[in-house]
Amino acid sequence: MNVASELPRFGRPGSRSTLLHDPASPAHSAPTSAAVRARERGRFAALRWAGAAGAFLIGFAGIGGGALPVVENPWQNFPFGAEMGRMMLASNALVLIGVGVLVAAWLAMAPFVGASPGAARGARVSNPEMLRTFIAWVVPLIATAPLFTQDIYSYLANGSIVRQGLDPYSSGPVELLGVEHHLARSVPFIWAHSPSPYGPVALGTAAVISHITGDSIFWGVLAHRAVSVAGILAAAWAVLALAKRCGVTGPAALWLGILNPLTVLHMVGGIHNEAIMMGLLLVGLEVGLRGIDRLESNRRSGWALLAASAALISCAGMVKVIGFLALGFTGMALARHLRTRPQRQRSGPRAIATSAALHATMLAATAIAVSLASGIGLGWVTGQGGAAQIRSWLSLTTDIGVAGGFLGMNLGLGDHTDAMLSVTRWAGLTVAAAFALRMLWATYRGTIHPVGGLGVSTFVLVVLFPVVHPWYPLWAVLPLAAWANRFTFRASVAGYSALVSFLVLPRGLRLQAGAVATIYGSAVVGFILLAACVALALRVWRRRRSTLITHE
Repeated sequence: MNVASELPRFGRPGSRSTLLHDPASPAHSAPTSAAVRARERGRFAALRWAGAAGAFLIGFAGIGGGALPVVENPWQNFPFGAEMGRMMLASNALVLIGVGVLVAAWLAMAPFVGASPGAARGARVSNPEMLRTFIAWVVPLIATAPLFTQDIYSYLANGSIVRQGLDPYSSGPVELLGVEHHLARSVPFIWAHSPSPYGPVALGTAAVISHITGDSIFWGVLAHRAVSVAGILAAAWAVLALAKRCGVTGPAALWLGILNPLTVLHMVGGIHNEAIMMGLLLVGLEVGLRGIDRLESNRRSGWALLAASAALISCAGMVKVIGFLALGFTGMALARHLRTRPQRQRSGPRAIATSAALHATMLAATAIAVSLASGIGLGWVTGQGGAAQIRSWLSLTTDIGVAGGFLGMNLGLGDHTDAMLSVTRWAGLTVAAAFALRMLWATYRGTIHPVGGLGVSTFVLVVLFPVVHPWYPLWAVLPLAAWANRFTFRASVAGYSALVSFLVLPRGLRLQAGAVATIYGSAVVGFILLAACVALALRVWRRRRSTLITHE
């Protein structure tokens, strides 16, 4: 018996993943008459302002229902701030109603951007219209309280620690700033006594904000949110450029990645520093691919762009280490070019070694420069594993480990949950690393585009990651939005994003079951009543309009 014939057949690396991209899908706007375009844009504008109305409701209710600080709450001085704060359950319900309006408007935009099934799937709106929609949706959130998480208070506290010249990797904010410090008191419990889990770019940014705002909670939140919006706009530029490179419609890519409710609610509303990471990473990826394109026509310019790309992606990794993964895909894209270019071809090993040397050198140089400029040092190299203490039910490997520990206890074997978690989590990371190596090889062989290889590898890593928060799939969705254009992929992302948008309460804290039921029950009833009122108003408007047309 031949054992090899009985083993699973994996196929050629990247051969299945590349099916997410359909090269025959239209990459340009569908041709229509001027009258049809005007009508379509009018409908799209109505959806834009409906989403903006939802965002306004989120922002308004967020001043009382958001993740408020423990002391020195600046939002209680806003108009209706004190009243909304006293009505915590009602405020949370109003936020969720606003989320419902925003999600409904986003889903309804799918046909306009060419993301719906059918033969004529071309986009019927332009890229500038999509960007204006993003701005309209985030402006109402700029000044509201943090939403869905209290992580921003950890950012503010760590920024103050770095600004004062203390070592954020030596201890937690409570020990370094003191128990009575107004920033330390609002840090989530898991981070209050733990060294900083963030890289030097994130901490350096937080330190600059701390210096500018003087540790003000309101102005600090506002500044961090502005930085997040800037990061997302940088990502939007890169997504458009990468989508054009991959033959994907720009509006569809922006819709799936940038206008995604998880991006708006968690990267802007929740102010997670993934916004900085993804901006740096995607811009670095596009700059690197431009450098490869330019190597033959202008060698010096091409190598300069590749060096800049490696520096940008290295900075992304110094926000969160997941960003370093993109270095491998720009590296393999460069190695493939060096091996296959018409002139001055290099052997495979030499091409890979040249690319690896460039990226390793730029990584080391960037890490040293950022660490020295921020005054943080190299403690971040080993100090970013604190999140593994969290048991996240969205993490497949954590669920398997917890289930294994529970089964062991029921069998009378004792509580070995921590040991099971260690095994399952390391096994998951090993599988994810092996898959990433396959995608790197597929990129080198030209089986899959570097953007697709990065996105698919990141998706598998997120699925098998020890800790998964609802917005973590955005690490993969943003690059994949510029490459994966199959309807099944877009529908899956839309379904996940729409569902998960409601799973985290605006307060960012666990509440009693009765309070949670009241919030969700009130939100459902309120949304149904709102939808009924809108439907009735539209019906009356259409009836009056038809009557006027008849009289004319």
